[in-house]
Amino acid sequence: MGRLELPTLTGYASETYAYTSSATCPFLALTEHSRLRAQKQYTQLMTLDFGNWARKILRRFRKMKRPYRTLVTITVSRDAILHNLHAFQRISPSVAVAPVLKSNAYGHGLREVGKILAGERVPFLCVDSFFEALALRNAGVRSPILVIGYTPAENLVRNTLPDISFCVIGLSDLREASRLVRTPTKIHLEIDTGMHRHGVMPEELDDALALVRSNPRLTLDGVYSHLADADTPGSAHTERQISRWNAAAAKARTAFPGLRYVHCAATAGSARLPEMAGNVMRLGIGLYGFNVSTESLDLRPALEMRTSITSVRALAQGERVGYNATFEASAPTAIASIPAGYYEGVDRRLSNKGVVLVRGIPCPIAGRVSMNITSIDVSAVPEARVGDAAIVLSADPRAPNSVEAVAAACGTIPYEILVHIPSHLRRSVI
Repeated sequence: MGRLELPTLTGYASETYAYTSSATCPFLALTEHSRLRAQKQYTQLMTLDFGNWARKILRRFRKMKRPYRTLVTITVSRDAILHNLHAFQRISPSVAVAPVLKSNAYGHGLREVGKILAGERVPFLCVDSFFEALALRNAGVRSPILVIGYTPAENLVRNTLPDISFCVIGLSDLREASRLVRTPTKIHLEIDTGMHRHGVMPEELDDALALVRSNPRLTLDGVYSHLADADTPGSAHTERQISRWNAAAAKARTAFPGLRYVHCAATAGSARLPEMAGNVMRLGIGLYGFNVSTESLDLRPALEMRTSITSVRALAQGERVGYNATFEASAPTAIASIPAGYYEGVDRRLSNKGVVLVRGIPCPIAGRVSMNITSIDVSAVPEARVGDAAIVLSADPRAPNSVEAVAAACGTIPYEILVHIPSHLRRSVI
């Protein structure tokens, strides 16, 4: 009988597992044929970080999930994502573009978009939380990461993941991090220039920079701010913010001549890059094909939501559909059902006014959008059958059910429609 020792989850203590040609290891199904390979892996484990090894094993197990046909699929275009990234990279070649993948990559799939961007020339990927950073690392994404959301000091100091920087959103948070940090930690310091949500106030900046300088374990890797009204042409508020930002960035660069990253512009502020101090812009909604900048750019929406018809029935004039019977057939009507409702991201505000594409023809939503079912009037598609594809959100910006058209119908913004697409729906990169 041979023996294979694997590190446990606590430190590098060893837990011993026995194997034979007919026995099974709790982590690896070992046969006599794979014994030598297992021994080689064991030797490598002794010199590798356990966390990296464990993540690789978990990724292998995920690939072994039982296959099944999903009811709703989100398709994400690799070509569109990269096309949009490159469009913004051409705006100002001296300014690097940092893609923003927060909120499940604006509904497109955090892991999927992270992998699409692997190998691209970007300074870092922006996420909102340590949870999202961990998810990217668990998915095998090795790009540098900046956590731009609030991070409790205890999470910051406990981080052991490589190549991760954290944003610090206030002077009190900086003091707490400085008090607790025990290992080298890279931070970006937020400066409040007028958004007034987070950030060190300009009058606090000297104290903040001095505090960082006094702690050798803190590395100021960047400073940043965020514009509140960049999508409004001629905004006086934006002018004031840019003025404050340029002064603050100059002060930070004087105090830290080797300051690596300076960033203020996001998608909406990309047109103002020449006026702003900085060597990085953060690309959020623009990465996914939606232009909120005054720049004229050829962007391509990357996401489409697809499902299929599960039933078709004929209704007589006067028959009603759905909860509260809000739709009444004014003539003989063909009603189809699709297995997607507001739980799947079909906004309830689309009841009786949204459309779904069937065979390229817009079919009006009939009645209330239910939790997991939406009914549509397919009278204009007499050949509609069970199993036919139904496009709930179209990647074609001209379609009546494009994300922008749906947002307009709901009286909201594309961001909301996208991030409300639940993460459990399968993302398929095409």
